[in-house]
Amino acid sequence: MGGGGKSGFRNKSKVQRSIFIAVMLAWPLLYFAVFGIYLQVQTVLYSFQRWNYVSGTQVWVGLDNYRQAVKELIGGSYWRTGMTNALLFIPVNYALIALSILVAVILSRKFPFASFYRIVYFFPTILSVVVLTMVYQFSLHPTNGIVNGLLGFLGLEDWQRSWLGERQTAFPAVIVYCLWAGIGFYNVMFTGALQRIPGEYYEVGKLEGITFWKELFSVVLPTIWPTISTFIILGTSGAFLVYLQPLLLTNGGPNHSSTTAALEMFQAVLGAGNYGMAATFGILFAVIGSLVTYIVKRVVDRVDTADY
Repeated sequence: MGGGGKSGFRNKSKVQRSIFIAVMLAWPLLYFAVFGIYLQVQTVLYSFQRWNYVSGTQVWVGLDNYRQAVKELIGGSYWRTGMTNALLFIPVNYALIALSILVAVILSRKFPFASFYRIVYFFPTILSVVVLTMVYQFSLHPTNGIVNGLLGFLGLEDWQRSWLGERQTAFPAVIVYCLWAGIGFYNVMFTGALQRIPGEYYEVGKLEGITFWKELFSVVLPTIWPTISTFIILGTSGAFLVYLQPLLLTNGGPNHSSTTAALEMFQAVLGAGNYGMAATFGILFAVIGSLVTYIVKRVVDRVDTADY
């Protein structure tokens, strides 16, 4: 009797636990099914259609959208510019990672006002993108901006530019903004990784008299490589998702020179109402992005297995 009672209690407890887990997972699974799987399937279907949002007509055109998309990517269209700029953001993200590591290593050493500098680097991270954009735009203002003002003060009037309004400087200005706005987050992550390095590693280095750079490449980077490799992969895939920064700073201009793949899709939907082509390019960019990310991951895994 006692054994049966305990068995029944265990079974009841298992049932209650199963019900609790099912209830807790129901909403996330439903959310993923609706906003994940369903929308992805719809996007694939839209890519085979010509959709006029004004009239509401949807015409099945098969592979016509894909043929047109390939032609525009091969030619010199805005889509090609967006794809090129998205690919350029990959080395930009790598440069951001390298710069953040260097800053984190320097700030991890004991010197006056190190905590203050950490706050300065992290400060842009806690502000909204809109506020950061306004500050950055004001700094680069052609007449009232601090950058052109400083150049004028130094007698370098020939270097003054409409930084966000000229084709040659708009996209580099967006890149600088991304570096400035992103270094704080990466700096915090790498500072946390550095704090997990055993102090004995540094003591051995001091006894052997190794230089700062030798310590960086022989002790620091191999130890925090798992963190670095994670951000490398995330930075690679994230390059194809950049759209908010150029949207707020330049709206992709002038003449689409600072546009990105994601921004072109955004403008194709809201600006031109071309849902079919936007979906088509979305599929193509997703395939290209997945392929590039896979290649980078394979390289990162090889470095990891080689005991970097």
